[in-house]
Amino acid sequence: MPRKKDTPKTTLYRCAAVRDARRVDARPAAVLVRGGRIVAAGARDAVEAKLPKRGEHDVVDLPDRLILPALVNAHAHLDLVGLKPEPYGGDFAQWIAKVTEHRLDDKVDIEADVRGALRDSWLAGVGTIGDIAFSPRSVRTWFDWPANDPIAPDGATPIEGVSYLECFGLGAKQEAAYEKLVEQLNDLPFDTPLTDTVRGTVLGISPHAPYTVGVNLYKKVVALSQARAYRLCTHMAESPAEIEFVRDGKGPLLDMRRAMGLSDDIEPTGLHPIDLLHAPIRAGRWLLVHCNLIEPGHVPLLRKADASVAYCPVASDYFGLPGDGRKHPYRDLIEGKVNVCLGTDSLRCQPADEPQPMGVLPQMRHLYRRDETDPALLLQMATTNGMRALELDEREATLTAKTPADLIAVQIDPDDETDALTQALRNDSVVERLIV
Repeated sequence: MPRKKDTPKTTLYRCAAVRDARRVDARPAAVLVRGGRIVAAGARDAVEAKLPKRGEHDVVDLPDRLILPALVNAHAHLDLVGLKPEPYGGDFAQWIAKVTEHRLDDKVDIEADVRGALRDSWLAGVGTIGDIAFSPRSVRTWFDWPANDPIAPDGATPIEGVSYLECFGLGAKQEAAYEKLVEQLNDLPFDTPLTDTVRGTVLGISPHAPYTVGVNLYKKVVALSQARAYRLCTHMAESPAEIEFVRDGKGPLLDMRRAMGLSDDIEPTGLHPIDLLHAPIRAGRWLLVHCNLIEPGHVPLLRKADASVAYCPVASDYFGLPGDGRKHPYRDLIEGKVNVCLGTDSLRCQPADEPQPMGVLPQMRHLYRRDETDPALLLQMATTNGMRALELDEREATLTAKTPADLIAVQIDPDDETDALTQALRNDSVVERLIV
């Protein structure tokens, strides 16, 4: 008998194991979904006991799959997918210059690039993204999804998240940069200042970095964020070139500015970027990206500011950072109670042979294989920590009852007694999407 049109579809996914960053950890396991939302997830017998007494339901058997909630990519540059992976040449300023040249190329179809990157991210198991949008065109793409797309037939983007509109302005150009930013924000497709999601996407602001944005512009952006509930994100302490530029007012980034014909009204501050921006960091709710080169005293500062850090492990290693035999301080940050999440950065930083370079599972595997990082911690960094950093509902990156069923699966060996998540980090299986 066909299901009535007004009856929500019910599906039982029987699988080898389920796992999330909160309390769900079972094998053998099952997930029960009704009307696109989770009814229950956990031990198979307990979940099957919640099957409806009446009505029909579908059963999907996944005997060698671990089911996880979709992952969170807290830092991406979707508009840079046109820059394919290539080895790093060792000159950070030159690398940035090539990125800038690409972004200013009128021949680049930004909308197509962002749309393709969102689709590839979804297929790679990502459910939420924090994207840096170089221009309003990138932001608008989230709202102009084509109707009848197989991935999102309702015409809405398949991924939720935050689109951070980027701004730049140093020295005397800060006031003009702020006015341009406000004009761009006012022209975006939001009827009112954001206090909640609109079609699943929240608007944010991203002052690019301390070597392209002055302190006054940072302060103005914080005030604007407080007035309109915009999220905040910035690149921070990413490279030695950045530290040299901010502290000493010299180095390859200054040379790059001169080559681009930008003004040289730059004076040395004698300060590390985090110390220079101490006040706006404390005043805002920041997602700080990279933090490859921080000092021990910065950890309590970031904790008191309730800042989050998006660590992009593959990208950091791509640039050879932090360098000089040092390790990224993500463990020190976590020990100091700073919220640390995971990001991919741009496609250009990813290995050319990675089958799902827009995914977060490769970032987890990279840390597990390099540092033997605890799998449970990695799952937390890749889900709930990322949602917290983006100021979104952490429950929606779990398998909690009544939350949207945004599910992914990874192949494991059900006969192997090794922890299922550990197996997924050790093998090279690609992520599969479950269409609920």
